Amino acid sequence: DTIKDAVLSVEDAQFYEHIGINLRGLFRALVENVQSGEVEQGGSTITQQLVKKALLSDERVLNRKTKEAALAIRLEGQVTKDEILELYLNTVYFGNGAYGVQAAAETYWGKPVADLTLVDSALLASLISNPVGNDPILHPKKAKSERKLALDRMADNGVITSAQAAEFDAMPLPVGRCTGVVAGFRPTDCGGITQPPEESYFVQEVRQQLLADTRLGATYEERYAQVFGGGLKIYTTLDPIAQNAAQDAHDNTFPANVRAEADSKGITTAMVSVESATGAVRALVGGPGFADYKYDIATHEPGRQTGSTFKTFVLLTALEQGVLPDDTVGGGGSWPNPGSTPNPYVITGGGGTLNGVTASSSNGAFVRLGQTVGLENVMYTAQRLGVSSQFDPRAKSMPLGVFDVTPLEMASAYSAIPNGGVREPSYFIDRVEDRTGTVLIEHEANPTRGVSWQSACLATQILANNVQYGTGTNAQLNGQPAAGKTGTTESNSNTWFVGFTPQLTTAVWMGIPSEGTKPMGNLGGREQFGGLWPATIWHNYNQAYIDEAKPKRGEWPRCAAPTREPKPASGASDPYGILNGAEPKVEEATTTTTRPSTTTTTRPRSTTSSSSTTSTTQRPRPTTTTTTVSPPGPN
Repeated sequence: DTIKDAVLSVEDAQFYEHIGINLRGLFRALVENVQSGEVEQGGSTITQQLVKKALLSDERVLNRKTKEAALAIRLEGQVTKDEILELYLNTVYFGNGAYGVQAAAETYWGKPVADLTLVDSALLASLISNPVGNDPILHPKKAKSERKLALDRMADNGVITSAQAAEFDAMPLPVGRCTGVVAGFRPTDCGGITQPPEESYFVQEVRQQLLADTRLGATYEERYAQVFGGGLKIYTTLDPIAQNAAQDAHDNTFPANVRAEADSKGITTAMVSVESATGAVRALVGGPGFADYKYDIATHEPGRQTGSTFKTFVLLTALEQGVLPDDTVGGGGSWPNPGSTPNPYVITGGGGTLNGVTASSSNGAFVRLGQTVGLENVMYTAQRLGVSSQFDPRAKSMPLGVFDVTPLEMASAYSAIPNGGVREPSYFIDRVEDRTGTVLIEHEANPTRGVSWQSACLATQILANNVQYGTGTNAQLNGQPAAGKTGTTESNSNTWFVGFTPQLTTAVWMGIPSEGTKPMGNLGGREQFGGLWPATIWHNYNQAYIDEAKPKRGEWPRCAAPTREPKPASGASDPYGILNGAEPKVEEATTTTTRPSTTTTTRPRSTTSSSSTTSTTQRPRPTTTTTTVSPPGPN
């Protein structure tokens, strides 16, 4: 009962006396708000706080307060006071990822809630109003001051004596169990901490996955009770260094004048970064800011048109069919397009070697190459690498990225390239335990062969060349090699850079989220394309991560020597001589298709253990042991 007494003293001393609202407190808050001209005082009871968290927004406006009061009165008529208080204590946020008193007790002291002392309870009660600002680890001076106020209120309410309040005030603050704080957010030494917001795109994704996972219950109600009932320990894949670097790149890459212009046009960016060897999602920025924009562009369907980043799937398909980097590809041409507009389909653009047309991102060459290798085969390559979008292989423009794909799927698909052609599905949750330590959910690796090792190796060389002297030069890094592909859709409505280092594969998208095909126009006086801001954001993120995490420098693999001399590719795989620039015949080209492979691999790989996730090129992540989700707010 110590935690109940402390919380009631600080948050709602008349809890067992009012009907859901405290008229005296509400009137006092209303007067002070009117006098100040804005909403400064809350005046909310515990019942009102519970209603606001479950049903209403956090926006501090008078209209919301009126709705909150009405719903609080209704709730008090339907459930008991003890039930309301229990639900409140099991869901309220205490900072450092701890939702509910059990998680908070484990986070700060490593003990069950039943063992909390009066001084422990006073600290927790003081955290409710401002869990980040009063954090005893980040802000010990402020935390001690707020704990003293809580102790004084407990003395005023007869929970403790004034002498006890003075005695407890002299006690030290907890240092925190840094090996068991916020899944993935804190390093083990608690140094250099940047506390994440209570809600974020990553937390939302974890929450949605848990609520859909039948291992936590057969019904939604059962799963909800498990997730938000307190006591779950959720181990996630998020890397604090990567996440902070991603958020900083998102927030601070644009100069002030460009940022202002982008905001006025509704232009934003989204990005997601996965560990190539494991599929673990290490960083996620889903849009302009979770507080104001809940829709996660990076992970949610239907995705965005990918532009020339999709050419990589054409490239891989060609390499699988034996085309070599120095083989020549013809430029644009005209192709029959029955049943579609335009007919014929005409595209312009120069030809050259496969290496060269990738570096220049020649539309004509890749449309021609797509016809040669077969668009159905290109579709299957993308699907084997995890792209779930619906494609129409009759669309001659498929190589130009006209179909929607999410940034997460693009990052996941590209991650197979530095991983030797083997794809690990992306994931956010390593493991979930209940309060007794029983494992309820545990990630299991599921590697599948997407393309051959040789094709992945050659594609790595070609995409690395693109960063060195092609359209992706803004992505060049110090301390690690980089490879990737730019993308720009028609009218510059979507711009991309998707690329990888030996450790991480990252997709960056830029556009207007509310208008998927609306042109961005010029920004800062410059036309928009993937090699500009997306490549720069990609660079800033990866460079910051490299500088902070200091992963071992990786090297690209050396590919096996070609078995023949480079030449204009023609023959069985190119029946119409399209690769070397010959005019195609009028009838449709027939292609041999290869269905997606389901072969699993058994190669050595990095593993996810109960304490950390490691790889040969990235430092181990900290063990994480506390719940990181809260009841969903409004969308």
